[in-house]
Amino acid sequence: MSVDQNTLRRRGTGLRAHDPGRSYGGYTLYTPIAGDGRIHLVDIEGKPAHTWNSPHPPGRQAQLLPNGNLFYAAKDTSGPTLFPIWDVYHGGIFQELAPDSTVLREVRHPFHHHDASILRNGNLLISTVEPLDPADAARIRGGIPGSEAAGGVIYGDVVLELTWDGEVVWRWAAIEHLDPEEVPLNPHFAREHWPMANTVNELADGGIVVGFRSASTTVAVDRADGSVRWSIGPDVLAQQHHPHELPGGNILVFDNGTYRDTTSVPYSRVLELDPATGEEVWSYEDNPPQNFYSPYMSSAQRLPNGNTFIAEGSFGRLFEVTPEGDVVWEFVVPEFGSFSEGTGLESSRGAQNSVFRAYRYAAEQLPWL
Repeated sequence: MSVDQNTLRRRGTGLRAHDPGRSYGGYTLYTPIAGDGRIHLVDIEGKPAHTWNSPHPPGRQAQLLPNGNLFYAAKDTSGPTLFPIWDVYHGGIFQELAPDSTVLREVRHPFHHHDASILRNGNLLISTVEPLDPADAARIRGGIPGSEAAGGVIYGDVVLELTWDGEVVWRWAAIEHLDPEEVPLNPHFAREHWPMANTVNELADGGIVVGFRSASTTVAVDRADGSVRWSIGPDVLAQQHHPHELPGGNILVFDNGTYRDTTSVPYSRVLELDPATGEEVWSYEDNPPQNFYSPYMSSAQRLPNGNTFIAEGSFGRLFEVTPEGDVVWEFVVPEFGSFSEGTGLESSRGAQNSVFRAYRYAAEQLPWL
């Protein structure tokens, strides 16, 4: 009998653990990042409950809308290639899909990457890039020397509010509101993209949270004037993903832990932070810590019963923990896929079951199921 040479698949996939008495229950939504456009919903026993099918591969993720439809951020494979890794993390297509995968509406933007979310007013909030002018590019600090895009270009992050008709109604450029001296790139990252936004979402009061992976920084932006209300930086975070506001105002974030200055052993943790002070209110890490580690992607979601649902994105491991940190549900994504060659990213080689994020939903959020 031959041995499966994929380490993750050999360790086992599907449902790995379940404590019905302490789990929140519900349905889990995930999108294999190296997949072909299938979005999966599984029940609490890890059994397939529904699948959406799109002809477009994922730009990053999908999530349910309050009306029960699906918001899908897909990849426009005909779009421009700004630099090699751009082909891995750009998206460009935004769709609302009915349960039968019918496209109800769609809009595109050629320079979108990573995250997109729906605002309460129904518009989209998306992360994009624009090339910095040479004077601003010269101000960017950190990163690998000489690693700019072709022609010495550095692309800067720009957050846009976009209508479903494609009209830009609000714009926030990082270079206009962040001091590059105070938000340098981590020395291990290329200088082609600063500061690499991987999260954009809305606060309860209408402000915007933006997370910058390559600078290990998360900020809150005032919609009225673009000013930064608060910033949590690399003294707390290390290449974090999915910072978002909880009821009450705290911030929940997946702290990936790559290149963390305070330890020689990389490990991930989930943090609940007071945004005014950056102080830790709650945290989850494994014991020993290195048993839980995703160097990129990933997410965390606070559930109504107080548990936290976590996507260890790099390895397709989805699990739920109690406030005390006990694992009460665990599932390993069984779908594996591969990126094309030439992406410029070593972590994108070979078959993998990675997900950018995953979400847990109650049955009442799926009335058509």
